Amino acid sequence: MYAHPPSLRLFIALGYCLGATLLAVALARQLPWLGLELAPGPQQQVHVVRSQAPSPPLPVGAQLLALGLPGSPAMPVQAQDLIEDPDALASYAQMDDFFDRQGRLARVLQSPVVAVSWRATPGAEPVLTYVSPQRRPLRSLPAVFWFQAAVSTLGCLIACWVWALRPRDWGATLFGVTGLCFPLFAMPAAVYSSRELALPQGLFSTLSAINLYGAALFGAALVGIFLVHPRPLVRPAWLALPLAGFSLWWWADLLRLPPSPDLGMRLAVMIEMLLAAALAGVQWRRTRGDALGRAALRWLSLSMLVGSGLFITLVIATTALGWLPAVPQGYAFGFFLFIYVGIALGLRRHRLFELDEWALRMLLWVGGALALVAVDAALIALLDWSSTAALGVSLWLCGVLYFPARQWLWQRLAPDPRQRIQDAMPDVVRIALQPSRARQESLWDDLLRRLYAPLDLQSSGPQEPGGVQVRDDGLALQVPACGGMQGRLMRYPAQGRRLFSSKDITFLDALCQLMDQARAGRTAYELGAREERQRIARDMHDDVGARLLMLIHRASSPELAELARAAMHDLRTALHTMDVCDAPLADALGDWRAEAEARCEAAGADLHWSTDDPASARELLLPARHRAALERVLREGLSNALRHARPRRVSVTIALRPGDVLDIQLRHDGDVGEPGNWPAGRGLSGMRQRLIPYDGQLHIRQAQDGWAELSIRLPLSVPGDLPRLS
Repeated sequence: MYAHPPSLRLFIALGYCLGATLLAVALARQLPWLGLELAPGPQQQVHVVRSQAPSPPLPVGAQLLALGLPGSPAMPVQAQDLIEDPDALASYAQMDDFFDRQGRLARVLQSPVVAVSWRATPGAEPVLTYVSPQRRPLRSLPAVFWFQAAVSTLGCLIACWVWALRPRDWGATLFGVTGLCFPLFAMPAAVYSSRELALPQGLFSTLSAINLYGAALFGAALVGIFLVHPRPLVRPAWLALPLAGFSLWWWADLLRLPPSPDLGMRLAVMIEMLLAAALAGVQWRRTRGDALGRAALRWLSLSMLVGSGLFITLVIATTALGWLPAVPQGYAFGFFLFIYVGIALGLRRHRLFELDEWALRMLLWVGGALALVAVDAALIALLDWSSTAALGVSLWLCGVLYFPARQWLWQRLAPDPRQRIQDAMPDVVRIALQPSRARQESLWDDLLRRLYAPLDLQSSGPQEPGGVQVRDDGLALQVPACGGMQGRLMRYPAQGRRLFSSKDITFLDALCQLMDQARAGRTAYELGAREERQRIARDMHDDVGARLLMLIHRASSPELAELARAAMHDLRTALHTMDVCDAPLADALGDWRAEAEARCEAAGADLHWSTDDPASARELLLPARHRAALERVLREGLSNALRHARPRRVSVTIALRPGDVLDIQLRHDGDVGEPGNWPAGRGLSGMRQRLIPYDGQLHIRQAQDGWAELSIRLPLSVPGDLPRLS
C-alpha cells in the first residue's frame, strides 16, 4: 500500500488550521460593528473602554445603558451580556436566557441605524446617540483572537507532526486527534469571546456546541493516550469506547437531558481528567523497571497536570478565590501548549534523559500550587472565611506540611543522589595503583556498579572516542577507555528505575580525567623507579657479580664453589627482576632447563623436560617480574622435591595455553605422602604469595600413579604500557 510522506500529512493539518482560522475570521467580521470596546462593571453595568468610528467619540468610562431601534423601546444592556463563555452559567435556564438576549441584541445591531443610550457619569442624564453599524474591520479583531488562532494552530501542528512520524502508533494517532480537536474548540471560542457585544442566537449556540464537542473529544483522546502509552492496557478496538461514550454525553448535554450543566459537560470533562490521572497511575505500576517508559509517562502526566492545572488555577480559582483578576479564557488556552509539548516529548521520547529530573521538579512544584488552591478553596467554602484570611492560613499550612512532604518525595523519586568527585578519589587512586590489569578492570567495574547500580555492565573495547555518551534515549551510557583500561557500556541505571542524564556525563567525564591523571602520575613514578633500578642493577653486576665469579674460581673446596654458583644464580635472578626489558619466553625456558638439569644431575635424579613450543611461544615476550616469580617458584619446588623426597625421576612439562596462560607441571616419584598431610611451611606459602600479584595459581596433589604433582598456572597477558610497582 502506498504510504503518504509525513510532509503531506503536515500540509493537510496546516490547511485544516488555516481553514479554521479563515472561517473564524469570516464569522467574526460578518457581524455589524459599532466601534465600541466594552467592559463589565459593578451592578451589571457596562462601561465604554474605547470608542471609534462609526460610533461618535464617547468618554472613557461612560456607561452604556441600552440599544434599540429608532422609535422603538430600547433593550437594556447588562454586564452578563459580555461574559466570554456561556458554559460558565449555573443552569440551562440561564443559558437559554443568555442566548435569547444575545439573539435580540444581534437583531438590533443588524438594523441600519441603532439608537445607543449612554451617560457619561453615574447620575448624569442619559444621552441618545444614533449609530449606523458597519462591517467589522480586520484590524478591530483583538489580540486574544489571534492568540487563540496561533496557539491552536501550533498545538495542532505539534500533534500532527508526531502522528505523521508514527502513523501506526495508536498513542501518536490519538495525540493527532487531540491536535485536530484544538482548533475545533479554540476557534469557536475565539469568535464568541472576541465579539463586540452580541452574536445571533443560532450562531452563538452552534459555536458553543462545537466548542463543547471539541473539548469532549480532546479529553476522550487524552484518556485513550493513557490507555495505550507507554504500555497498551487494552486492545485497540476498545479505544473507540471513550470517544463514543463522551460523544453521547455531549449529545445528552445538547438536548438538556442532565438536570444541570454541572452534571452535563462539566462533569464529563472532570471525569475525563480523573480517568486520565487514574490511568497514569496504572501505567506507573505497569512500567516498573522500565526507566524509559516511566520517563515518558512522567512527561505525559506533567504536561496534563501543568496545562490543565494552570488553566483551572488562573481561570477558575482566581475568580472564585479572589486572589488575582481572572486571565481571559482566550489567553488561558495557551496553557494547553504545555500539554502538547509534554505529550510530544513523551511519545517521541526525545532526549528524555535530559528532562527527567525537570519533570519531577515541575510535578512537585505544580502539586504544591494545586495544594495551595485546594486548601484555600476548602477554607472559603467550608468555613466561610474571607479570601485574605484563607490565603494566609493556606500559605502557612502548605509551608508546614508541603515542604517536608516534597523533600521526602524527592529523596524517594529523585533520579540520583548528588555525586561528588572527591568521594571517588580514594577508589580512583586505589585502582590506578593495582599491580595487574585484571585487578584494575575488576575494581573499575565495582566502582561503576556502586555509583550507578546498572542492570548490565560490559566491556566495549579498548578505544571509544568521543568521551562519555548517552545512548538509547538514556537507557545506556558509554564510558570511554581511561587509565589504560577498556571502555564500558552500562545499561539501565539504578536497577532500571531511572535514565542516565547529562549530570552523569559531566561526573563521569571528570572521573575518567581523574583516572588518566592518576595513571600518568603512576607512570612518572615508575619511570623514576625504573631508572634507579637500572643504576642499582649495573652496580650489583659490576661489583657483586665480579666478586662472586672470583670466589667461584678461587674456592678451596667444591662445596664452597657450588655455594658461590648458587649465589650467582640468585644474583642473576635478582638482576632479571630489576631488568626493565621483557625477555623472550624461549630464552627463559632454556635458562630454567639448564639449571634444572644441573641440579637433578647433582642430586642423582633423571630429568625429563617437555615443552609445548607453538609458533606463538617463540615470539612471546615474558615480563621480567613474571620471569622472576616463575623462576623462584620453580626453583623452590625443585629444591623441595630434591631435599625432602629424594626422587629418582623428575618430570617438568611446560605448555602455553590459549589466552597466553603458562602451565607448568613439576612431577616426581619421591616419597612424600599425601599432600594434604604436609605441615604448613614457608616454602609453599612463599610460592603462592609470589604468584598472587600476577593472578597465578599453585596446586599440589598426588596423582593416581603415586607421583607428586606441583601445578603452576600464570597468565602472561600484561599490557605493555601498564606500570609495574617496585
